[in-house]
Order: sequence, then structure tokens, then C-alpha cells
Amino acid sequence: MAERGSGTTPAYTVFRPATALGAMYGGAIVLGCAILGLGLLYRGLTMEVELAQVGPLIAGAFFLALGALYAYWTWGCRSLRYVVDRNSLSIRWGGLRQVVPLANIERLIPAGEGENPQIAGVNWIGHHVGRADDAELGEVLFYSTHRTLNEVLYVQTPTETYAVSPPDPVLFAQAVQANQARGPLFDQRQAVHRWGIAAQSFWLDPQARLLAVALIGAFVVVLGYVLEIYPGLADSVPLRFPSLAGIVRVSDKGALLDIPRSAAGFLALNLVLAVLLHSWERMVAYVLLLAGIAIQVTLLVAAAVAVA
Repeated sequence: MAERGSGTTPAYTVFRPATALGAMYGGAIVLGCAILGLGLLYRGLTMEVELAQVGPLIAGAFFLALGALYAYWTWGCRSLRYVVDRNSLSIRWGGLRQVVPLANIERLIPAGEGENPQIAGVNWIGHHVGRADDAELGEVLFYSTHRTLNEVLYVQTPTETYAVSPPDPVLFAQAVQANQARGPLFDQRQAVHRWGIAAQSFWLDPQARLLAVALIGAFVVVLGYVLEIYPGLADSVPLRFPSLAGIVRVSDKGALLDIPRSAAGFLALNLVLAVLLHSWERMVAYVLLLAGIAIQVTLLVAAAVAVA
């Protein structure tokens, strides 16, 4: 579907590819992940307190996180569109906008017949976003919803080749050529712009991602340790929490479960702050993640000392 701006000579034309198939596929995965994740969490929370709880709890959290990721990708599929104006071709997908100045476009090449290339990135039926290698064009950046390769149109520039799937390739090519002939109102740089969650630089930092995985792993160790020792404790136990006064208090052993609950709270807080503050100052994010790991270790020691 193509939409034109107002006036006899449209200021812009929006081309929306067919996204129903890709969105339905993504929506089915999101629904499946949500059902599976919530079911596993419910099973884990209703089990007897023991080490076996760790499996369904961690698996449930994993499937919910995976569902959230697929939800973002599915929204990206639904939001995919190509906007052509006098200055540029804008490819919009989710929180990304690829800006391609019309002056940089050298050729528009129909893909023709052939097998669908192997795309590294988001790649399911009716939704393809990522990079692939082409024998003639080299590396190609896909933003398309094609089902067969003959629905793809390559947009070639000196530095990058894009693969798009406008609903009417002829009308798309005419819009590009007509706006090239009119000339730009101002110069634009070929670049990718991000906003929202996609603008967080955290996702592009391998060191930050590694620290985040270490933080999650430390939390799993705390959770697993407490759940392992919990069944062997008496109903009322002396809890020796670290204290300068050496105070020992007798309490219900359920109080020990406050330690993994606190660990989960600190995990969420440190991760969220690290993601949000990374774009402002990378070292602050590193410090937050390292502090989170230190907190998890402290809580692990507290659990061991409490029942020593």
C-alpha cells in the first residue's frame, strides 16, 4: 500500500509492505512464549521449596524474556515502511530509521527468481531483517517482508545495498526517480537513527552484556544455594546474620527466603539502571553491574552465615 502526501506534487510517498503474515507468525511465537513462561513460573512458585524449583523458575523467566524480544520484533514487522521524499529514502522498522539520500542511490535492481538467502538476524516467514551475502552484490541489508525472492528490490548505494519489498516496485522506482529529478531541499547523511529502547547503547556493548550475564548467573547461584539448603532445615532455626553484636535470633525458616527475594530485586534494579545509564556514561553502567554482582555475592555469604 502506498500513501502520498498532499498536493499535486506529493511531498512524500509512504510504501507499506504486506506485514500480516509476518506479524501473525511473530504473534503466535509471543503467545506461545507467554503461555509457556507463565505456566513454568506458576509451577515453580507452587512447588515445594527445594532445589528443583530453580529449573521452572529460570525457564519461565527465560521464555517471558524471549516473548518480550519477539514482541518487539513483531512490532517492528508491523511498523515497517519505506518513505520517499525529495531528500531521501527512509526505511523505518521499530525503533530504527535507515536514511538513504536519494543522491546516493545508484541502481534499483529487481532480485528476480532464486532461493531466499540465509539472513543473519530476524528471519522468519514474512519478516526478514538482517544481513545476507549475495554473490553479485556482496553484503545486503534486508528490511523486507517477502515470501519469495522475486518480491525483493535491491537499492544499491556506494557503501551499502538494501533489500526492500515495496507492494508496487514500479511505483516505488518511479517515486525515487521523480524525487531524484526534483533535487534535494537539503543534504542528508546516509546513516541509521535509533529511538526508544533501540537507542540504548547497552545492546551494542559486549562487555556490558557479559557483565549482565555474570550478574544473572550470580543471582541463580544465590537462588540455587538457598533452595538447596532450605528443605534440610528445622521449622525454627537460629539465623546468624552478619552483625557486629553477634546477635542470634530464632525464627521461622521461611525468613531465609527473603534473601533470594532481595537478590531478585537487586538484580532487576541494577540491570534496569545499567541499561538506562549506559548511553549517558558507559563506566557508570559497568560500576552498576559490578556492584550488582558484589551484592549477589554478599547475599550468598549472608545465606551461608545465617545457618552456619
